[in-house]
Amino acid sequence: MDFRFHSAIRDFLVSQGLKDQYDLVSLAGVTKGLVEKDIVSAEMILKQIDISQRLHAISEVIIIHHMDCGAYGGHQAFASMQTERERQIADMTAAKKIIFQKFPTLQIKNILARIEEKDGKNSIDFEVII
Repeated sequence: MDFRFHSAIRDFLVSQGLKDQYDLVSLAGVTKGLVEKDIVSAEMILKQIDISQRLHAISEVIIIHHMDCGAYGGHQAFASMQTERERQIADMTAAKKIIFQKFPTLQIKNILARIEEKDGKNSIDFEVII
């Protein structure tokens, strides 16, 4: 839901050949909650995936996490950027497994977005996580 990423996410999805071909669900910290077994978060995201699958016959889910996420406490909640990155990747990997258990026909991709300041402007970099 972070406004710093809206345009960059749209541009990234378009660059992946998905222009006007995706449902965008943006819920702060929802996959973190899914992994931590927060029932409300789990029900919310799984319901959105179910709706997209039923109404639009989706074949893929793209989980996009971002660094400096407020749901995790931002950068300051971690000892280092590497520790933060590792936690984000671990949670996306766990979320992917949970989603796949419920929706075994879906392809699931994990993407980690980083915001960096370059020449006085924010730049977003997307990393595909395998």
